[in-house]
Formats: sequence, structure tokens, C-alpha cells
Amino acid sequence: MPNLRSVLLTLALAASAPLAMASPNLITNGDFETGDLTGWTKVGAIGEQYVSTDFYGSPLARSGYAYYDGTTVGLGTLSQTVATVAGAIYTLSFDLQRINSGGPNTLDNQVKVSFGGVTLMDESNASGDWATVSFSGLTASAASSVLQFSLHNYYDYTGIDNVTLVMTAVPEPTMAIMLAAGLILLVRRRDKRPPPF
Repeated sequence: MPNLRSVLLTLALAASAPLAMASPNLITNGDFETGDLTGWTKVGAIGEQYVSTDFYGSPLARSGYAYYDGTTVGLGTLSQTVATVAGAIYTLSFDLQRINSGGPNTLDNQVKVSFGGVTLMDESNASGDWATVSFSGLTASAASSVLQFSLHNYYDYTGIDNVTLVMTAVPEPTMAIMLAAGLILLVRRRDKRPPPF
């Protein structure tokens, strides 16, 4: 039977480890399969920001049937405020597509991504088919954080799909270790008491 010290040490190590089980996606409607922008807020050049399901009869989403289409002359912003835990670590992932049918001399686009006010990506005048973009080790600084995409594509469109944000580690794991170490010291001290007469 395990003694109290080994149980406490096991609990401390488990509490300090990253989350082993998959955390739920904190983003509402990250795949846009509702067919609209439920859960999202759009500002700026919003005239041509929409959920697209079809283009000349062919679905263009990375998966499913819908994706966010940011075809804007000016910079349009799509954002979502999510509940986070201050000090916790998160991973952001999304699929990105930048279409440019006019050739390399007509590139005029921009993609900016930020989380909690920190810019993660700011790229201009690039093109390419669907690719997954990920950022890990993102630390939340408050009880809520804003995920923001700012998109501009003058000649064609920029697509976003399958947005996920998951917690990958709990905050301050050293606190659990310190607590367990203190309890172990108390148990040791108790063990050293002389036996009663």
C-alpha cells in the first residue's frame, strides 16, 4: 500500500504536468458551418466579409461546406472574445487560404492575427492554397482574451476555416509542488516524534 508521501508526490507531479487530455475548443463556430458569423464580431471594411459556401458551384471550404471569406478593399476585422484563465497556456490553430488570380504583380493583401492584444502574425502580399497555421505557448493574461483576424485582399479573397483555441497547460503548476512539499515535510516531522510511553 502506498504511503502518504508517495501519494502526495504523485498528486503534485500530476498537477504540475501539462493537460494530458484534449481540452475543448474555446472558439464558437470556428468552422463557420452555421453558415453565418454566429459568435464572431466584424468591424472595419465589413462590406465583403461573409461566410462563403459556394463559388461558381464548387464548395471551397478547407473542410465541411463553409469558411470565412475576407474579400475586402480595406482592412476588415473578425474577432471573438473567449473566456480564458490568467496564466494558462493556449494553442491557436486555423486554416488559411490566400487566393490571387491576377499574378505576382497584382498581389495586394494582408493577414494580421492577434491573441490577447499580442500580434502573432502580420503578413502582406502572399498567396497560397489552404494551409494550417498554429501558434503554441500563448499565455492568457486575463479572464477573457480577444482573438482577432484582420484581413485585406484587394483582387481576390482570403479564407479562414477550422479555428481552434485550446488550453494546453494550467497556470502556476509550481504552487502544487510547493504545497505537496510542505505536506511531505509535515509528515516527516510527525514521523520523527518519539513513541508514547
